[in-house]
Amino acid sequence: MDKKVSKERIGNLRKTLEKHRVLYHVQDSPSIADDVYDSLMSELATLENKYPEFQDSLSPTQRVGGEPIDHFEKVKHDFAQWSFDNVFNFSELKNWEERNEKILEKASIKNRPSYVAEMKIDGLKVILTYKNGLFVRGATRGDGKIGEDITENLKTVRSIPLTLKEKINITVIGEAWMKKEDLIRINKEREKNCEALYANTRNLTAGTLRQLDSKVVASRNIQIYAYDIDAVPREALAKWGLKSDTQEGELLFLEENGFLVNKDRKLCKNLEEVQKFYEKWIDKRHNQNYGIDGLVIKINEREIWDTLDYTAKSPRGGIAYKFPAETVATKLLAITCQVGRTGVITPVAELYPVLLAGSTISRATLHNADEIKRLDVRVGDTVMLRKAGDVIPEIFDVMKELRDKNLKVFEMPTHCPECDSILAYDNSGKEKSVAIYCLNKNCPAKHLEGLIHFASKKGLNIEELGDKTIEIFHDIGLISSYISIFHLKKENIAGLEGFGEKSAENIIASIEKSRTVMLSSFIYALGIRHIGEQTAKDIATYFGDIGKIRKASLEDLFAVEGVGEVVARSMFNFFTDEKNSHQIDLLLHEVKIVSDKKKSGNLNGLTFVITGTLPSLSRDEAKNLIEKNGGHVSGSVSTKTNYLLAGEEAGSKLEKAQELGVKIINEEELKKMIPKSSYMLRE
Repeated sequence: MDKKVSKERIGNLRKTLEKHRVLYHVQDSPSIADDVYDSLMSELATLENKYPEFQDSLSPTQRVGGEPIDHFEKVKHDFAQWSFDNVFNFSELKNWEERNEKILEKASIKNRPSYVAEMKIDGLKVILTYKNGLFVRGATRGDGKIGEDITENLKTVRSIPLTLKEKINITVIGEAWMKKEDLIRINKEREKNCEALYANTRNLTAGTLRQLDSKVVASRNIQIYAYDIDAVPREALAKWGLKSDTQEGELLFLEENGFLVNKDRKLCKNLEEVQKFYEKWIDKRHNQNYGIDGLVIKINEREIWDTLDYTAKSPRGGIAYKFPAETVATKLLAITCQVGRTGVITPVAELYPVLLAGSTISRATLHNADEIKRLDVRVGDTVMLRKAGDVIPEIFDVMKELRDKNLKVFEMPTHCPECDSILAYDNSGKEKSVAIYCLNKNCPAKHLEGLIHFASKKGLNIEELGDKTIEIFHDIGLISSYISIFHLKKENIAGLEGFGEKSAENIIASIEKSRTVMLSSFIYALGIRHIGEQTAKDIATYFGDIGKIRKASLEDLFAVEGVGEVVARSMFNFFTDEKNSHQIDLLLHEVKIVSDKKKSGNLNGLTFVITGTLPSLSRDEAKNLIEKNGGHVSGSVSTKTNYLLAGEEAGSKLEKAQELGVKIINEEELKKMIPKSSYMLRE
């Protein structure tokens, strides 16, 4: 991106961030996720650092927070209410520590700090002022200097004391939050009254604290976690019972004086201990009754904290360690088209690299032409990404306010990008296909993708033969077919660039290990069109033998639950094709196929379908849990389905289950159907 384009991008980013800052901090009605806002802010900071001549003191990167609204009286804080800088990985956390160590070295402080890791609650910061031990004022943070007086509302909050044990002057900092169960309860009431629903617990908390009628606040069960003390000399705290001049001591002091303090914290000797605590909470946070978007890491020793002082925006002694983002924004640089193993043409978004769910993402699927049209996504757009199925990143929205007016509508290619064959829609089924295909059987891209699929984890699981290795071996002619994989020898590999004797041994060993394969994995590995992992399992369980599958008629295949006309015909055509049949004959000389083991347990003979997002289990984990206890998981709801396991945002499968009278259960009900030992280790 050259200087002229960067300058324009900086201007657009500033306008967009200001718009969303007002929505979030002033109106408490954010329209994008915090992770998306953070990624846009990060991009702006990067561009401003690269081009310092474009820096501006009024840029969003130079601000501490947002302005107060006018519904309540404005109040000036006795002490500035800072916000913490953010880090997103352990490397950035170490860099923060190293910067602090240099400052401490100059100050001749040799002691290394310890750290207190606390939950970063997704709520609303409040400042509680006590005079002579009495609660006299409660305020919002506002812009860090001026907030809003919400004293009467905060008086209704039962988790803060109105009178302290000692007649002291003290300012306590806390985070107001509400339980997820209260969000559900209040939204049900609002739905009955045809009122707008709250999107999340943070919005509910902010909306509640800004109610003009304090009786409404009293009915809504606001909670406040206290986590810091301002406006009092440290030596005075010691006199009143502060155990030591530390952050951990402050928290204990607050607990002993009647404040609610989050007990999910840890005193850590070093950042390595912090990292272990952080990793433990990445998944665990989803099971809590309040929103958490990271940890706040604070230097425990107050002397060191005070020595480090503050930057223009933040305290140096603390940092917000954000959990891996699940939604982010970035720039779409190009759209390329890939040829899959079945010949399907998939448009792929080439992205400006961005951190998502702990990984740097530079590519994401756009699925097909219909999806591109639905999103109206164009090269040069700023797009929003999220995790799909916990693994694959996908684009789910476009920030059109950042779009250049000259961006062109994307057109899918008419010829295969690999072999230049004319592309066509597949209309073999009842409905018109939304995907286009390369119909050339000899297309080299289809061949390579087929080899990668064959060796993949869900196929033959040849662990040491990854995608890149297969590409290299294919390019030099070492692998040309499924059979050629089993004919590889150590001497063919050792000595190739990037491959030593040990790596060659590991590859051969993993190939040998793959020679015993379950029937469902073998079917999946063959790369038959329309046959995914679950369908392969259904077919393997029904027939139990590769010979029976090869001889099956269309009617036999139709009898398998979950197999419709398109899938049955694809299976039948594959196994009756002479070339495919010969290939399977050769493979059967190389591998031993074993039947899928039927698990016994409490769910024997029961068929489940899973839909929506479950509270603590991923879809794969729920599926494994059911199968481990003898149940069967199908991909579609039918009259043969015993239970629909439904989570949040359940879609058409829920409607189908209700229509057919299928019993609908949630995750908790599933766990009651099986021994606790099946899932307790995970928790």
